[in-house]
Amino acid sequence: MDLQLIIALNVMTISAMVIGASIIYGAKDAQPWLAVNAVVVVVGALALWFTPDTAGTWTAIFFLPLVVAPIVLARLSSRSLQTGRMRAGATYAWWSSLFHPTAANRLQAKLTASLTGSDEANAQTLKALIPETPLEFRPIIAVNLALTRRDWREMLAISSVEPDAGPAVRVAMKPFEIRALAETGRTDSMVHCYASTKDQLAGANFASLRMLVLAFGGRPNAVASLLEKQLSTMDDETKAYWVAVAHLYSGVNSAAGDRALAKLAATATNQKTRAAAQRQLDTFASPKRQPLSSSASAQLDAMEHQVFYDAAVKTQSFRAYPVTVALIGLCLLAFAAEIYMGGSEDTNTLLKLGALAPANVFEKGQWWRLITATFLHFGPIHLASNMFVLWIFGRMLEPMLGSLRLLSIYLFGAVASSAFVLWLMSANDTDYGFLVGASGAIFALLGTEAAIVLLDWLRDRANFDTRKLSMLAMMLGLQIAIDLSLPNVSLAAHLSGFAAGLVAMLASTQIYRLSRSQTKRTGPLS
Repeated sequence: MDLQLIIALNVMTISAMVIGASIIYGAKDAQPWLAVNAVVVVVGALALWFTPDTAGTWTAIFFLPLVVAPIVLARLSSRSLQTGRMRAGATYAWWSSLFHPTAANRLQAKLTASLTGSDEANAQTLKALIPETPLEFRPIIAVNLALTRRDWREMLAISSVEPDAGPAVRVAMKPFEIRALAETGRTDSMVHCYASTKDQLAGANFASLRMLVLAFGGRPNAVASLLEKQLSTMDDETKAYWVAVAHLYSGVNSAAGDRALAKLAATATNQKTRAAAQRQLDTFASPKRQPLSSSASAQLDAMEHQVFYDAAVKTQSFRAYPVTVALIGLCLLAFAAEIYMGGSEDTNTLLKLGALAPANVFEKGQWWRLITATFLHFGPIHLASNMFVLWIFGRMLEPMLGSLRLLSIYLFGAVASSAFVLWLMSANDTDYGFLVGASGAIFALLGTEAAIVLLDWLRDRANFDTRKLSMLAMMLGLQIAIDLSLPNVSLAAHLSGFAAGLVAMLASTQIYRLSRSQTKRTGPLS
């Protein structure tokens, strides 16, 4: 398999998916982002046509600075701001705006720079930005000015009444609205506001915002888990502040939160932390705090469960997905055997080790090749690409489905895809002499994910699930395009594996539901 071709097609696929996702999610203010990804796709296509031997290099030359660099720099900026390194965050934001100089990016860099001084100095910097800021982005300046004054009511008024603002501005306003609702004691409205917009808020600051909602929702254990894992880079005083806020609002151990905040208000080394701690004590003493409804409590329960689930998966590390690790290990061992016995691209070696060939199966009865072929790979690129995808989907699905269920679906997909290709071979409908590779089984995992999203959509008909289904459909379509572009790649194995995973997941879910309903009707057996 040609490395340049693989790089070019995969990079173009990523950019095409970014374009598709922006369209599906209705990102109307993302024209510059769409444009740079379109440039990558066009450059890749032209390079494949005119200079195929260097197509991957040319595509990467445009992809890295136009797409990768702004994303990496923006994440570095966000991480720096979370840890209190304001000047480093401002520097990263400035570099990000150089690589992707849109109006929104330039404004973000200036806003980040305005956070490096005292509140008074930051307010003066923000006021100076107003004349040079486009009208559509001025509400962002206004809401940041309200933040420097800690005027939560003004922040709420600005952030929640912008119906004519563009989508990017409305999304940018939501974290401010959620923060203002929390700080003014409207915790029930805060939870519902977060729940209604969380799908649009996923990004570098998502963990911080989720922590804020859980803190004001009174979930100290979930807040502590987030601070230990995803937000571990925060300083100790800030961590202590958020855990104390969560205790204060928990209703169970409010006295502990009160004592911790009082201590921070008196002894914290950071002036802003002292002021924030005292403000929480004053706000909590107000009789106007909004009680939590049952629906808001249910939302917080779901958030807390997800935090603990994520933490458990990260803590368990490899133990959370042993089947995924074992499958990758078997493929690596099989590849080592290929190298030892004559080479991973040597036909005789692959056939000796178990490649799928009609003659060996039908004439010699070697049906075990339906499985062994899925652990062999034709060259290092084929192996690396399959193991990378297996690692992604295995880590995502195994903790959710369980190891035994994942292994069953994987093996079912392997056998089903091998059997389908074997049938096509025997019918002379394909020109492949033999088949190797785990992609059919891996596509069964993609089909499993599609089934999970489909079931979620059928249950809730939520917009988020609709978008995920659209994304999966686009991924499958792009994969088909890649399969048709690459030589010696079995589209039939991919599609049959996907169908096998989809059917297996839907069937196993239905069987589980039927068994549950039967148990409820008949009662437990003695």
